[in-house]
This record gives sequence, C-alpha cells and structure tokens, in this order.
Amino acid sequence: MSGNIEWLPHTLDTNAPMSMEVLDFVGVAPSSVIDIDDPFKVKVKWEVPAGVAPILGGDFRIRVFAESMGPGPEKQLGTETIVPVVPGQEKYEIDIDILDHQLEGEGTLPSGENCSGVYKLVTALQHRNPAATEVGGYAEADGLIQIRRP
Repeated sequence: MSGNIEWLPHTLDTNAPMSMEVLDFVGVAPSSVIDIDDPFKVKVKWEVPAGVAPILGGDFRIRVFAESMGPGPEKQLGTETIVPVVPGQEKYEIDIDILDHQLEGEGTLPSGENCSGVYKLVTALQHRNPAATEVGGYAEADGLIQIRRP
C-alpha cells in the first residue's frame, strides 16, 4: 500500500509517493502469514520530487512499526535505517531485515495474556539535514500480517 511524503517547505512539489511491502524471509514473495521462527523483509520505496532532488542534502531515517490488532505488542521492528541523500536522485528503494521472534505469535503469552498474532505494519520516513526537517511521510503495508506459531 502506498502513502505520501510531504515536502514542506518546498513549493515545487508537495507530495511524492512512498510504499512498503512485506516479503518472505528470502525477500522474494509477498507474505501475509509468517512463522514466528522465520525472519522477513520489508521493502520500502519512495520518491523525491524532480524539482527538489537537485537541491536536497542530508539523509533519510526509515523505521518500521507494528501495531497489534487486539492483545499484543506495539513496537518498532528492527533498527532504524539511515539512507544518505544522493543529490539529483529521485527514486530510492531499500530492504529492511526483520529478525525472527520480533513479534509475538497467536496464542497465550508466557505472562498468561492472550495475543492475536495479527499486526498492522507502517514505515515512517523522516528527512534530516543534519537535524530533522519538515519533510516526512509514511506508508502502510497492504493488509495485515499474521505471526503464526507452528
């Protein structure tokens, strides 16, 4: 699913697309049901407006967040990824590796609490030069994912 990046205060273009996709642990096929023992990848793509790309500096900070649907954790997955800006470059794409056991699977947790094992994933983008600027955006995964306990 896609989202948008707001490019304020730049007035040449105000939006650019951003998208994310959850891939299996090999990083090839889209996946919506993932075994708790398997790592997976999040592919993130975004664009810089043509009028902004030649004058942009700094870097992008990319983070992936998970929100449980029903009982379960809400947290950042993996580590933040820093992508340096390449002056003039309009299209960016990265894969973020998510290790196994980052999210709880469906069932009863060791604490005795129930866990749905179903999550919504969102990727957040922030531009920095060197501190945070007004440029930011997000993309949601297409649909939910389920972490399964085999």
